[in-house]
Amino acid sequence: MHRALRLLAVAVTVTIGVTLSGCSGKANAPSSGSTGEFKTDVGVSGNRISLGVLTDLTGQFAPLATELTNAEKLYWEERNAAGGVCGGRFQVDLDVRDHGYNVQTAVSLYSSMKAKSLGFEQILGSPMNAALSADIQKDGIVTLPASWAPVLLKNPLMTVVGTTTDLEVVNLLDYLLDQQTLAAGDAIGHIYFEGELGESGLIGSKKVAAAHNLKLVEAKIKPTDTDMTAHVTAMKAQGVKAIVLSTSSGPLASAAAVAAAGGMQVPLLGNTQTFAPGALKTPGGAYLKDHFLGAQPVSPFDRPASKAVLDKYLKKYPGTNPTLQISYGWARADVMRQLLESACGAKDLTRQGLVRARQSLTKVDTGGLAAVLDYGTAGTPPTRESYLMKAADAPGGLVLAKGPYRGADAA
Repeated sequence: MHRALRLLAVAVTVTIGVTLSGCSGKANAPSSGSTGEFKTDVGVSGNRISLGVLTDLTGQFAPLATELTNAEKLYWEERNAAGGVCGGRFQVDLDVRDHGYNVQTAVSLYSSMKAKSLGFEQILGSPMNAALSADIQKDGIVTLPASWAPVLLKNPLMTVVGTTTDLEVVNLLDYLLDQQTLAAGDAIGHIYFEGELGESGLIGSKKVAAAHNLKLVEAKIKPTDTDMTAHVTAMKAQGVKAIVLSTSSGPLASAAAVAAAGGMQVPLLGNTQTFAPGALKTPGGAYLKDHFLGAQPVSPFDRPASKAVLDKYLKKYPGTNPTLQISYGWARADVMRQLLESACGAKDLTRQGLVRARQSLTKVDTGGLAAVLDYGTAGTPPTRESYLMKAADAPGGLVLAKGPYRGADAA
């Protein structure tokens, strides 16, 4: 009887202990473990590492996002076939979900994905990254945003690949000033999406306008707006010498058609996501070939590194006409590989281990795809350079005009 009572007391004590631990804040923390000699927790099981991809496969950026995601998938397929990471110890899987460029959908999907992702290979969209940034920092998840909003630099876990949206605009306008296409006293227009994406670009044009005494004519539009007739006509009436677009390719194509019909001869400047080669097949296509200048984070397809990615992509997806998003996706995946390899070197593939790898990240070379990236100074862009490109009948619809280029104001 005494022995039975002692066993009962032990059982009650264990039960109480389990119940109390379930009520503590630590219940939501990742459970730690190990896989061989590697310390692991969320997103690592056996020899598999799972990374989240939260992208736009059905919304307004679907064509570009699909190529970006396909390139990241292709990168990891090739890397896995060559042995994966950590000296062949782990293979990398991507958990791809579609938010359709809807913030609420992205927030909901993130909540379900984070429980099984070591990190996020991609979260596409400035509004989505802005909405998720606080949760990402609280959850301790290293993320590669497919966004260049400068506000993301405040989050130490956001690993931006390329320069920021505002500095892209600065570089574009600085280049026109260097070429004496613009001068003090000139007027410039800026058509931009409401929200983080467009308003980040506007920061750049405001900076340059203030520094060089340029008159800035603003036009805020919704992501669903496609007809730029009223905005371009108004800018023509105010004598703008250039128009910046921080939009998707639909408004760019419309602006080019309106400018051509109105007899304008001014440059159209665009952020990374503004151009898609399909715009060259619209009524404004000829105008774009003569007047478009866009900023890109990666080298064009006539450079060896991007040409090698293009060849691999066309072998996997024959008959397509890919954009430079495939080179960008490849460069991003290589940044993540280097983060994983750094964590592997410390034998720590926990979330905190990946955070420490991110904190120790300094210069990253993607083999000529992007300008050398330097993450050594917190809160600053890893590069201030952009590849400036003209529209042309070429793979991806773009050829190099100048770059990597860093304007005086960006510096």
